[in-house]
Amino acid sequence: MVERTVTSRFVYTGQIVKLRIDIVETANRRRATREVVEHADCIAVVPVDEQGNILLVKQYRYAIGKELLEIPAGGIDIGEDAEAAVRREMGEETGFSPKTVKKMGGFYSSPGFCTEYMHLFLATDLMSNRLEAEDTEGITVVRVKPGNIEGLISSGAICDAKSVAGLCMYLRTL
Repeated sequence: MVERTVTSRFVYTGQIVKLRIDIVETANRRRATREVVEHADCIAVVPVDEQGNILLVKQYRYAIGKELLEIPAGGIDIGEDAEAAVRREMGEETGFSPKTVKKMGGFYSSPGFCTEYMHLFLATDLMSNRLEAEDTEGITVVRVKPGNIEGLISSGAICDAKSVAGLCMYLRTL
């Protein structure tokens, strides 16, 4: 069931997102309004150290006003491929560089209104390699045993979609 775009206009263009309002014709020929946030593709990574611990990052998220425990993630720069983004984000957020990066899959973060697609990777054989980024000084790395992940998700300590999806996909491989 495809909807046909009748009109489309941008109402906001920022550095990270664009907001578009579309009028569409539905399959039953009715008109409806669709608000669409355009966002570039991103990466998310489950980093696993030599002891089998998962490296999570604790950071404050302004939009929700609290600190979250998450898997590392970030945008893919223009001209950068997804694996290169994994290596860059790992250095910036965790201080480690993976020797091995393996694609685990991917998913749309919120397809009801947003175009963002999240490429999910596993990173192993980690080497210390701090890359400094201007907005990561408030990030703390937390090592978690795989056996504790389900409890952290169940309790709400891990509660963002990319982390829940990525960690559940990783735990399925164990």
